[in-house]
Amino acid sequence: MTTTGLNDEPNELQPYEENFVEQAEYIERDRFLALAAEHPYEASILRKLKGGGAKLLIGPRGCGKSTLMRKAFYQILESENDSALPVYVNFKLALKLEPFYVNGPNASYWFRAWLVLKVIAAIWGTKEQLASLSFPANFPSKAKLSKLIDSLEASRADGDLVDEFTISYLIELVDDLAIENNLSRVVILIDDAAHSFSEKQQEDFFDFFRAIKSRLISPKAAVYPGITSHSASFHVGHDAEQIDAWVRPSGVEYEDFMVSLAEKRFLDTGLNFVSDNEEDIRFLAYASFGIPRGFLGMLRSIYNSQESYTTSDGSLNKNKILRLSRTGRDMSHAVFDSLTSKLPSYTSYVQNGSKIYQAILTQIKEYNKGKELERQGFQFAVKSPVDSDLDKVFGFLQYSGLIMPSGSILKGEKGSFQHYQVHLGDITAENIIVGRRTKSISSFLTVIRATKHQAWPRLTNASILEGADVDRNDFVLSLPLCHVCATPRSNPEARFCSNCGAQLKPSSTYEALVQQNISALPISKRMEKRIKENSNIRKVRDILIDANKETLLGIPYVGKIRAQIIVGHAEEHVS
Repeated sequence: MTTTGLNDEPNELQPYEENFVEQAEYIERDRFLALAAEHPYEASILRKLKGGGAKLLIGPRGCGKSTLMRKAFYQILESENDSALPVYVNFKLALKLEPFYVNGPNASYWFRAWLVLKVIAAIWGTKEQLASLSFPANFPSKAKLSKLIDSLEASRADGDLVDEFTISYLIELVDDLAIENNLSRVVILIDDAAHSFSEKQQEDFFDFFRAIKSRLISPKAAVYPGITSHSASFHVGHDAEQIDAWVRPSGVEYEDFMVSLAEKRFLDTGLNFVSDNEEDIRFLAYASFGIPRGFLGMLRSIYNSQESYTTSDGSLNKNKILRLSRTGRDMSHAVFDSLTSKLPSYTSYVQNGSKIYQAILTQIKEYNKGKELERQGFQFAVKSPVDSDLDKVFGFLQYSGLIMPSGSILKGEKGSFQHYQVHLGDITAENIIVGRRTKSISSFLTVIRATKHQAWPRLTNASILEGADVDRNDFVLSLPLCHVCATPRSNPEARFCSNCGAQLKPSSTYEALVQQNISALPISKRMEKRIKENSNIRKVRDILIDANKETLLGIPYVGKIRAQIIVGHAEEHVS
């Protein structure tokens, strides 16, 4: 796994390392507003997030959904002409409730209570930002909410304590809050929503999302493509408008957005990497494929290892920049590969998906052979209808940020095609465009910036599977393994292992993830070694239960910023 978060970290903390923290939720308000660049479609997106109605903000990991949600939150707070109240709540750790779905019949009840408690607790978070907010007399205390949330996340359930925290109670409480403060609406911004890989849990979330929508309550949720399961009663378009947060990596507007992001992150560092090496920075922006988190990981590497990336005249080393450009695609591949742990029943889809993706890259490369730079491409189309198993694979690839859908295209008698663009980091790293002999940053930019022609490899379900050497029968849903001998279960209803005879336990994705070694996190080997040599932290669970980061902060050269980054990696691992 690539160490895009803490790779190349120096022994001493660099003075402006906080500038390169990728996750928006870990940056304090003033710093966040100073560091955030303006999304090309920011005005339109924020208008919808701040306004009435239910919205779904969709995009892969790291594409900027959290940044947009937090911008909407702060803008509503600062508005003098709007009587709206923003509530920002993060459901990143929803998978902590998954054991209820494994071990008991009342999982939906406990999960709904947790959702309600999290939203009410987040209203306290708004009050910390808005001192003038007045609470009605019946508003629950912050300490009580925190205690109940912690209890549910530890799988300790007490119906008597959470009985009152129903959806109707939340709606009544918000109504009282609105009357108390003369509010026109309450905008609930739910970040990392439907993040759990439990389909039933996701369905329960969308039932909750639909139920709280009202004249007064305007829910907005950040969700992911490809893995999100809506409930039977929830219909995208009717129950909520979908907003695309993923910036298409094309054109001057995109380049300027990413360059602006780079300039803000290097601000006050005394370094002129951006203005002195603008073409290199624009190339890295394309190599990140519209995912700012990957782009910031590359900038962090340059900042942390300046001597390594610069030449004697102070310019960036072209060969090292070409190598660095791989890290964005490596991050997306790591997210894709992690699905074998988070969706173990779909292991065959992930494994075969890797072959399919490589086969598509090969077919694009063949298509580009002998063509002039301006006529080469990095897109492909699949004849409709797309096979259901392939469609599932494409969904996982979208979630990971490896392919970007471009809609449907009609080609007359040849039929309709689903159009996609593949990760530009793979296009450059795998010599899909340009060619090995003429490889340079300028030549890559020539291809990427060229006016696109209506020509690309037109593939079929059969040609993709044949090119990947994958058979339709290779897609199977895997049953959970025996916890003793790791033998697959013989059937879904089996109570004892067919190999060792051990009684089979319910399978919990959350428990499997937290029990993994910290080597599964995207941290460098040097950081992993330092953590293990200076603490008792060995598993992901050890980081998550270090509530105040006391153990992490006791490790040499791990300060507040690095500790937060490590905790962020652990939380993302189980989300």
